[in-house]
Amino acid sequence: MQKIEIPVVIVANGDFPTHSKPLNVLKEANTIIACDGAADSLIEKNINPNIIIGDLDSISKETKDNFEGQIIKEIDQTDNDLRKAINYIHSNGIQDVVIVGATGKREDHTLGNIFSIITYSTLMNIQILTDTGYFTCINKASIIKSKSGQNISLFSHDNNIKITTNGLKYNFNNSSISTLFYGSLNESISNNININLSHGQLIIFQTY
Repeated sequence: MQKIEIPVVIVANGDFPTHSKPLNVLKEANTIIACDGAADSLIEKNINPNIIIGDLDSISKETKDNFEGQIIKEIDQTDNDLRKAINYIHSNGIQDVVIVGATGKREDHTLGNIFSIITYSTLMNIQILTDTGYFTCINKASIIKSKSGQNISLFSHDNNIKITTNGLKYNFNNSSISTLFYGSLNESISNNININLSHGQLIIFQTY
């Protein structure tokens, strides 16, 4: 199996990106890890994955045969293919990764992929790039780089987290995200957004 070299990009089997941001990150990657059938999407774009990982239920036979030496078969159904890829690179000491292709096709997969990054917030720096923006996760007081007018949303699966922000059009003042919708559709009014949280993790979405 090929040695993993940074920067690393994981390509999930959602909609293949069309925006220049994720495409440029993919172009500059030294290691591209495809989640199962995402390998076929990459090959259609004349991009060869370095590693293919998953339960292999959606990859073509031709790709299986042509990339046999680069395939890691993981049949454990307790994790989806994206989490299998993240676990694999984490076990190889990689701390930073960008994920593309994590959204689209099926909404349940999209939600599962996005909220998967919460699990790794204390272990790795993970960014999900879509065709409209990017998701990150924080687990402590943080300063988020932004720009005035940028759309931003905060998400949490724990409505006990107390959040205080500065730099948003609608700031939080030691308040909670009572529903997933409550922290969405906000806007930056500053180049830096200060976020303090009592505990736990927040997922942040910012538009390009």
